Amino acid sequence: MSTTDGQLLRYEVLSIDGECEKWAQTSHHGTDADAPPCLSVLSQFYDELMVPTFPLEGELDDLDDWCECFRFQIRQMRWKEQGNYNMQPKDLSDEEQLLLQGNAMDVILIILDTSEESVVNGARAGSLRQFHHQSSSLPGLYAPNSDKPYKKDSSKPLIIGGAAVEYYKEPRVGLLSYIVLHPAFRGQGLGEVLHKEALSRLTRLACLYGKTQESNTLPATSPLIHCVFAETNTAAAGDVTPEQSLKRHKSLYKLGYRLVNFPYAQPPLSTDDVDGSFDDLMLLVYFPFDEDSTDAIDTSTDNAKNFYNWYKKSKGIQSVQMNVSIPFGYVEDFYRSVFGYSAEEYDLDSNGIPDYRTAKYYKLAHWFSREKCKSGFVEVNLCGPPWEDCKEVFFQEMKDWRKDI
Repeated sequence: MSTTDGQLLRYEVLSIDGECEKWAQTSHHGTDADAPPCLSVLSQFYDELMVPTFPLEGELDDLDDWCECFRFQIRQMRWKEQGNYNMQPKDLSDEEQLLLQGNAMDVILIILDTSEESVVNGARAGSLRQFHHQSSSLPGLYAPNSDKPYKKDSSKPLIIGGAAVEYYKEPRVGLLSYIVLHPAFRGQGLGEVLHKEALSRLTRLACLYGKTQESNTLPATSPLIHCVFAETNTAAAGDVTPEQSLKRHKSLYKLGYRLVNFPYAQPPLSTDDVDGSFDDLMLLVYFPFDEDSTDAIDTSTDNAKNFYNWYKKSKGIQSVQMNVSIPFGYVEDFYRSVFGYSAEEYDLDSNGIPDYRTAKYYKLAHWFSREKCKSGFVEVNLCGPPWEDCKEVFFQEMKDWRKDI
């Protein structure tokens, strides 16, 4: 399929959470075990784009976990309709209690329109959008090269890209956990279209699933979203060449992400190994400014309120500051969403779940936040790639600190 400049591309945007909400509203007699049709589209996206793009062990969420999260969000939608959205039903299992306290998510898909009445599994995916192909100096959101040509299959929707976003309720932060485009559609500006849709859906997640003030420990003046984080593999991860890794980082910089000088590793995605983190990662935060444009930030705008209200000027001209409790709160909530939210759950002898507070990367993040950052703030680097991972430097500093006490 040609991707030359000026060609008009027609597409639809499909929100999995949005489709689940529609299904919940029209399927009142369905059981919780019933699956909305959009989950089959999600499975197709996962198999066709996610698995080839994220091949490293431990870096990709399990599809079953995604589906379980969406099914539980359907239950929450129904509770809301029944007027008890902020109540915890007595018949919830321990696993469901964990889901209720844990993060909410959405997956946003771009589906190529090939007909006058594009249909996704029997339901209209949304209003048609139009986009002119553009040449870009960046080759797009890089991933391992795929030897699969882009083939049209009339029995399936043509998914050309997608993004997964998560909303962490207790620390009130968003995460752009994955964003990917089919190789045939990279480098044309579609990443920016997809990212804009992802931020819009993330704001909606916060409004739908954010905790009420009575159930949240943050002050009443705290916004629903403090910031939006993203993760990116280091060049050492080995999923792509160093050159492709640099291009990926430049693409994320172009989308507005800046490096947080915080020792970050993705917490384990299961309770099997408390130290089973994926550590070839760096933490980024959405802040679409450089050192020459921070003075023009209007803190009264919706974007500032939703995505970068954390911003604090730094003494350095090439950085700004963020309260270190924000990235640490996100890391801790990530661990708790996997290992449990109540202290009694950390008794290995009683239920076999290890105490996440013994994990080496949790200890590093805790030390960094409590001891290293005495000022209470962490630097956010406004410079573009190449970016350097700071974990090893801070690991050594922590070891030296422990020797001195």
